[in-house]
Amino acid sequence: MHQPKKWWIGLPVLAGVIFFAAQSLTPQIEATLKEKVAARLSLDPAKVAVVGRDVAIAGAAPGAKEIAALRADYGVRRINAIEDAPPAASSSPPSPSSSPPPREPYIFSATLGESLIALDGKLPDDALQKRAVLLAAAAGSGLAVSDGTKIDAASPSGDFAAALELALDALRRLSSGKVSLTDGRLTIEGEGRENIRAETLTIELKARMPEGFELAKVEVAPGPVSPYVFQALREGYKTILAGFAPDEATRNRIVEGARRRFFDSIVEDQLAIAKGAPDKFADAAGAGLAALARMDSGNLSLSDATASLSGAARFEGARDEIEKTFESGLPKGFAGETRLVSRTLGAPLDAAGCRAAFAELSKTPIRFDASDAISDEAAALIDTLTAAALRCKAVPVEVASHTDNGGDPEVDRERSKKRASAVVDRFVKAGADSFHVWPMGYGSERPIAPNDSDESRARNWRIEFNVK
Repeated sequence: MHQPKKWWIGLPVLAGVIFFAAQSLTPQIEATLKEKVAARLSLDPAKVAVVGRDVAIAGAAPGAKEIAALRADYGVRRINAIEDAPPAASSSPPSPSSSPPPREPYIFSATLGESLIALDGKLPDDALQKRAVLLAAAAGSGLAVSDGTKIDAASPSGDFAAALELALDALRRLSSGKVSLTDGRLTIEGEGRENIRAETLTIELKARMPEGFELAKVEVAPGPVSPYVFQALREGYKTILAGFAPDEATRNRIVEGARRRFFDSIVEDQLAIAKGAPDKFADAAGAGLAALARMDSGNLSLSDATASLSGAARFEGARDEIEKTFESGLPKGFAGETRLVSRTLGAPLDAAGCRAAFAELSKTPIRFDASDAISDEAAALIDTLTAAALRCKAVPVEVASHTDNGGDPEVDRERSKKRASAVVDRFVKAGADSFHVWPMGYGSERPIAPNDSDESRARNWRIEFNVK
């Protein structure tokens, strides 16, 4: 028997069937539509997204004619153009908890201070934590160790134990500073201990780096040098300075002092800046250079508080004087030793030879101090002039001294005579014939430049050697 008024009872069942059919067919329909749209527009399918009958396209929107064709042929309802590639089509929104939270970096650090080594960060287990404290104590040579590390088993891949040992061994090379392991990267910062330099430390650490780790940065100021050395080698017309100076100012003072004394030699500076110089080291270098400048050739060597000088003096009397002034000029606490010989003077010179020798040497002015005595910085030049005078024993030579016109004529004449006599006395003391060499003081009577500027007046203060 039929009951037509009860037909609505089957509607819920029919709706459920339709819903589940749509759920299973929708992804397939969307995928098919995506392929057709991409093919029609000649696009990479990755740039097309479909949700139901709505289409999103990365890039510029298609033209009106193409949109009409897509709607007519495939039943597309809406087309949107977006700047970036569209997300993959999905009928359900993504879950907020689908991407994992960012991982914190795995960091271990050890900081070396004046009285404490502080450990911080993470270590994989108790055994390495205890090992780190022992290694840190050894690195600090008995300093107290403050351990602020925490156990975290999620250490970087690779040999973390070896990396930890390498890091704390590097800390042992510092007088102060910090080592740190950040994931698989080792960083060293601070100041080196004795003879530790960043370049050599970098080479060593790279050679010992364990698997899975890399050296990120080494910023280590050079440590003090031991032994602290300085050397000056004089050969011919060139003098090379090598070794160390404690700072830039001291280095400049040593180099400029050498250039003033070595009037007949090019001074080449190869000094490096380094800590560790003993007290008065620069003064010892200056005393040694003053002695070396008076020699034809030789070598000055300083190692900590020991100074040695070897080489050839320009004549016999100079050798004895150089030995005495070198040893007496060294600062207190320095020990000096000398191994000097005397150069052979050479054959006597005639008048023409003497005139040429003195003319060449007169190009360098003799320096005098405020009392008109020969300056210490002029010692090398006076030795060279004396060696020439000893080869000119039989040739009459007048040592003439001149001044500018800035003072009283009589006073200037006396000053010039005093300066000339100081030069002649050095010649005679070394063995020159006092009957063939004599001083003359002309004061301001014979200028070679107008006395109208400091430069011109300086030129008029001069010593001349007039070969008769």
